[in-house]
Amino acid sequence: MIRRYRLGAGLVALALLHYGLGLAVAAYLGVLRAQPLAWEGGLWLLLLVSGAFVLAEARPEGRKAQTPEARRPLVIGFVFLAAAALTTTVLGWQGALSPTAAWLQALLAAVALAVAVPAWRQRLAGYEECLLAAALALLTPALAFALQTAALHRLLGMVGLPLCFLNFAARLLWDFPLYARQRRRERRSLLMRLDWRLAFRLHNLALLTGFLLLALDGLLGLPWEVLWPCVVPLAAALVQVWLVHRVGEGARPLWPWLRANAWLIVVLTAYFLALGFWSVGRAL
Repeated sequence: MIRRYRLGAGLVALALLHYGLGLAVAAYLGVLRAQPLAWEGGLWLLLLVSGAFVLAEARPEGRKAQTPEARRPLVIGFVFLAAAALTTTVLGWQGALSPTAAWLQALLAAVALAVAVPAWRQRLAGYEECLLAAALALLTPALAFALQTAALHRLLGMVGLPLCFLNFAARLLWDFPLYARQRRRERRSLLMRLDWRLAFRLHNLALLTGFLLLALDGLLGLPWEVLWPCVVPLAAALVQVWLVHRVGEGARPLWPWLRANAWLIVVLTAYFLALGFWSVGRAL
C-alpha cells in the first residue's frame, strides 16, 4: 500500500513538473500574467491525476468488492475527479477557459479516464505508454501555457517532443522487471507486444532520439543557455543506454537502479529546461 502511495505521489509530482515547464515557457516569452490561473490549473491537474491513479489502483473483485474497505478507494477516486470538475467550472465561470485550454483539459481528462477505467484500459493495452508519455510531455505544458495566453507556441512542441520520447523510454523500462509475470498472466502490455529484445532497442532509441531532438532545438534557435544544463541528464542517458545494451547481451540487470535512473533522466531534463526558461526570461 505504501509503495502504491509513493508511485501516486511520484506521478503527481511528475505531472506538476511538466505543468511548471509550460509556465516557464510563458515566463520566457513574457506572457505569464495571471498567476492565480496558474495555481488553479495546477490544482485541477493534481486532482485529475490523483483521482485517475486511485481509480486505476482500485481493483476489487468477487465478494471483496462488496466490502466498505474495497469501495473506499473508488469513493476517494470519484471525489478527486468531482473536485477536478468543480475546478473546471470555476475556471469557466472566471472566463479563463479559452477553446484551446478547454480542449486540452478535455484531452487530458480523456487520457486519465482511459487508463483508470478497467474496460477502457484493456482496450488500450499495449498503447497506454504512448498515451501517458504524450499527455505528460505535450498536453500538460500546453495547458499551463494556454491558460495564460489562450493560444499555443512552437516552443511547447520543441521541448515537449523530446520529453515525450524520454517519458516513453522510462515507462517502457518500468515494465522490464515484470516481463515474466506479465507473460504468465498473458497481459497485453507494450512490452508483450514488442518482445523484450526489441523493447531494449526501442528504449535506447527513444532515449537517444529525445536528446538528438534537443540538440536540433539548439540549431533551430532555442537558446543554449536553456539547453546546456541538459548535458547532465544526457550523461545519465548514455550510461543507461550502455547498461541496457549489456542486459540485452546477458549481463545481470540492476533493475532498481535502472528504473530510478530512467525517471531521473526525465525529471532532470524537464527541471533544467524549466529552470533555463525562467532564468533567461528574467534576464531579458
